[in-house]
Amino acid sequence: MFLFAQVSQANDGRGVKLFLPENLDVKGIQIPITPQIESVLRYIQRETKIKFSIVYLPWKRAQIEVKQGNGILYGFSKSTERLESYRFSVPVITLNIWAISYGPNSGNLAELNDLKGKIVISSLGISHGIEFERARNQLFVVQEDFLTIQERFKKLIAQKNSVMLIPVRQELSREQAEEVLHRQTITEFNDPDFSGRKFNISQNPMFYDTIHFASSKNHFQDVMNKIDLAIQRGMKNGSLPKVLREYR
Repeated sequence: MFLFAQVSQANDGRGVKLFLPENLDVKGIQIPITPQIESVLRYIQRETKIKFSIVYLPWKRAQIEVKQGNGILYGFSKSTERLESYRFSVPVITLNIWAISYGPNSGNLAELNDLKGKIVISSLGISHGIEFERARNQLFVVQEDFLTIQERFKKLIAQKNSVMLIPVRQELSREQAEEVLHRQTITEFNDPDFSGRKFNISQNPMFYDTIHFASSKNHFQDVMNKIDLAIQRGMKNGSLPKVLREYR
């Protein structure tokens, strides 16, 4: 569990509301963030001397809160539309976005054009970067919902949609990404419905995405400046890549 200070004010010099996407399990309980993300946030807190007050909200709602100046976000991807309203930090990490499918006739995805005409399932408000935004509803259709990731995998099995997109840190090869998918993500479900299931992972990443902190353009500029300096300093001295080594 996070041990961040809970504060009543969003920007009082001692604490800042940090919005993260709500991610519920099948019982409607918030799934804890991964230890890797926790490590990143602890690192930024330590290096900036800023305390975060974590708030979980549906991602669209979180974006509205930040646009209104009520806090900042972590885990935000750039899009042309978002660049008009938000200030993005320098990138924290770059991710490969792999396409996941299921069934004997869906395992040959290798390049972006292979997604033509397919349905891509996604959480409401999620983006995978500018190239993804350019292709959505032009090359493929995006179907957004509030389902858990476990339920989305079950939709793949039922062939109610074509593809899921899964971000994995850039340093991992396809084989390592497949290991993350089957030995970690699927295993963590602990669900007999997935026993013996083999999902297909694309031959190459479909997109490359950068992950950022973000604020509205009119709020938290001092906070964003400190975060930028902490990221840049950490990349230069090598301390941040060490934190990111197990990121997924």
